[in-house]
Amino acid sequence: MTIGSLKQAKEKKSRKNKQAVVDEQSPLLPTKHKEDAGFDEFDGASFSGAVFNLSTTIVGAGIMALPATMKSLGLIPGIAMIVFMAFLTETSIELLIRFSRTSKSASYGGLMGDTFGKYGKMLLQICILVNNIGVLVVYMIIIGDVLSGTKSSGVHHAGVLEGWFGTHWWNSRFFILLVTTLGIFAPLASLKRIDSLRFTSALSVALAVVFLVVTVGITIFKLMNGTILMPRLFPDVYDITSFLKLFTVVPVLVTAYICHYNVHSIENELEDSTQIRAVVKSSLALCSSVYVLTSLFGFLLFGDATLDDVLANFDTNLGIPLGSLLNDVVRVSYAAHLMLVFPIVFYPLRLNLDGLLFPSARPLTCDNLRFALISSGLIAIIFLGANFIPSIWDAFQFTGATAAVCIGFIFPASVTLRDRYGIATKKDKILCMFMIVIAVFSNVVAIYSDAYSLIKKNSSPILKTLSQSDIPAIVLLVLSNGGFRISCKICTMAPKRELLRKMEQDHLAESLNDLFTNVSTMIRGELRETNNVLELVEKMNTRVAEEYKGFGDVASGLTIFVEQLKCKSGSFDEYVQQIDTIEQQVTEFEAVISMLDKYVSLLESKVQSAYQIPPP
Repeated sequence: MTIGSLKQAKEKKSRKNKQAVVDEQSPLLPTKHKEDAGFDEFDGASFSGAVFNLSTTIVGAGIMALPATMKSLGLIPGIAMIVFMAFLTETSIELLIRFSRTSKSASYGGLMGDTFGKYGKMLLQICILVNNIGVLVVYMIIIGDVLSGTKSSGVHHAGVLEGWFGTHWWNSRFFILLVTTLGIFAPLASLKRIDSLRFTSALSVALAVVFLVVTVGITIFKLMNGTILMPRLFPDVYDITSFLKLFTVVPVLVTAYICHYNVHSIENELEDSTQIRAVVKSSLALCSSVYVLTSLFGFLLFGDATLDDVLANFDTNLGIPLGSLLNDVVRVSYAAHLMLVFPIVFYPLRLNLDGLLFPSARPLTCDNLRFALISSGLIAIIFLGANFIPSIWDAFQFTGATAAVCIGFIFPASVTLRDRYGIATKKDKILCMFMIVIAVFSNVVAIYSDAYSLIKKNSSPILKTLSQSDIPAIVLLVLSNGGFRISCKICTMAPKRELLRKMEQDHLAESLNDLFTNVSTMIRGELRETNNVLELVEKMNTRVAEEYKGFGDVASGLTIFVEQLKCKSGSFDEYVQQIDTIEQQVTEFEAVISMLDKYVSLLESKVQSAYQIPPP
């Protein structure tokens, strides 16, 4: 056992027994700041608090999009995919924990820095900033929509407060978000330990359960009345477009379990850090259960009318007693849930921004001024984004999905494939290759889906008026010279559309050609970006290998130098023995001289006594 491990063991034991460990060699006054300064009374986070904090990190706004995955995939494949993504997430987190302990890294960024250098750490921090800022802006936008209402496509949807009290200045969007920011977000964001949020996290999980219980209750009531139809068990695939639409659920499922950026923070505050694997498994089991039940009963309740955001379905008449009250309960509980999720997502955002801007500064918890400036600045940016750029949802949906899959799958897989310490198995590497493929594919699908929706929204009126039942078309996509060549043949057409088809055929073909050309350009750009990321990772690997190769040459030189010193020291053994012999002879000679000196003194005294010579 090393001194470092012994010290860690003493600290862990002292934490459990709530006794202070006194180091006799330590100075009376501290010479440097430590991360734990100011938290001497903290005895470690509990298991339940860690589970609630990690569960709150996982369960966010994505829960409302999961019933729509059942609408696309059907019940059986949808439930199977939710469970599969839970196992895949548990595997990626287990790889992070394993490599972090081997490299003795206390954070996700530390592991990336140890594996890929400072540029790898900076890349992770940027991804966390993009993902978390986007998520928090979306949270605040949803809270404003739920409480104060929103206007979409020229139609005003009344908020909860507007429905209760009417339209007033104090329930306007700006004022509601200002009060929420100052009264809820700012106080919770000022807490310096993530374990301090364990009670709000537990309440947040409870509010998610309230939404689930209300949904289950309404569904069972309507099942007993026989007003719910049999849902689809499998997807309805009838052409290539419907087949490609199945893959649009991949980004939703990938981002639904992203919590990797908070795992190390929770582990560092645990009373017993060996419990982190059990914490992860418990949180994923809890969240996947909530996900499965929400998806199942949400799809059973609304069927094919399920919207992409199932919360919008609760803005209509449910056709049951007290339906309006239950609608308000669902929406208010969901808004309160997002308010309590906000500080959990904000914690790693602030930590990574500080690490990116001040990498060499003392810990953030020790500098109150820097802590306050970073916290207030981030909250102000998020507040302004939610108030003045409400259309930012689509943009952050794209950037958030891209950054999220990097955090959850690409980076852990890259660390494993780099395998600096040689602890990855063949199974781990195969699984990591699969993770990277899933991540890249989900990025491409997300961009394709968003681009297609955006272009379709801005397409010509002729394209919008012609429905799929009016124009069954065979579209052949041939990838040629980096673009898509489109061949459209109209198979059948109703007589009433014949004249319109002749007039607008060229315009329709041109619009479709522009549509798929733009999509192909975006996909090609995303693939190029992914290729650039992989090239950057390869260059970082090469750079790290060169640096460690230089260390290897230095170590080899030191080994040769030590061998030469051993040889030279061996040649000095003979001279050392001679010196020892001479030293022994000198010692004996000194003893003889001392004895002669005694005899001379004795002889001198006898001569003086014989001749009676007085002593001088």
